[in-house]
Amino acid sequence: MHRRILIVDDDRQMVRTLCDILRLRGWEADGAHSGEEAVAAARREQYATVLMDVRMGGMSGVEALTVMKTERPALRVVLMTAYTASDLLAEATRQGALRILSKPVAVPGLIDMLEESVEQTQRVLVVDDDPAYLKTLTTILRDGGYVVFEARDLGDALEKLRGRAPAAVVLDLRLENAAPRDSVVAIKEMSPAVCLILYSGSSGALEEATAAVPSSWVYATLRKPFAPQRLVELLNEIRVA
Repeated sequence: MHRRILIVDDDRQMVRTLCDILRLRGWEADGAHSGEEAVAAARREQYATVLMDVRMGGMSGVEALTVMKTERPALRVVLMTAYTASDLLAEATRQGALRILSKPVAVPGLIDMLEESVEQTQRVLVVDDDPAYLKTLTTILRDGGYVVFEARDLGDALEKLRGRAPAAVVLDLRLENAAPRDSVVAIKEMSPAVCLILYSGSSGALEEATAAVPSSWVYATLRKPFAPQRLVELLNEIRVA
């Protein structure tokens, strides 16, 4: 499993302490002391997770998160804050923060959460109302080492997201009783950090859906029929992002 983490805080002692603790738990840990440093580090290295303070001099954690998610949509970013700022935290959630933790951070809970975030990269939700195609994709992904959950409609997909928090959702845009844009919006509102891969037999449906939502919401699109290996490649990218 990919276990490299970036710790970002303008409190240098906190960065050193968290890095030391996580190294003892088997993580490779790097430190940064500003949003600008964090963005630069995320461009150079492949991190499993970034753990970053919200309030820092210069670029804030939320601003750095926005840049990181624009450049690497699959990057998992956890924010820490000692403040209550509902607007700022709501923006962080919209931008795809995986979690927002209160400071001071409880180390045992933090470690459990980080371990869970690594395991999460193996989980995929496939949504398709064609049982045969759903079974085909599920079999291929399970053979590739993924833990796959299935949903045959949007309501079932949202219920699965509520309980299992996969890293990626593979979504057929032609679901019965669900417009393409509505499906995308509902999934991203339920789980903003999830990576969304859309597919359809209609290039028009793909173009319409992607044009109607922020570009950062959609990790990739596939036109049916597509080579299953291409889907596996995309999920592998997310897995090591």
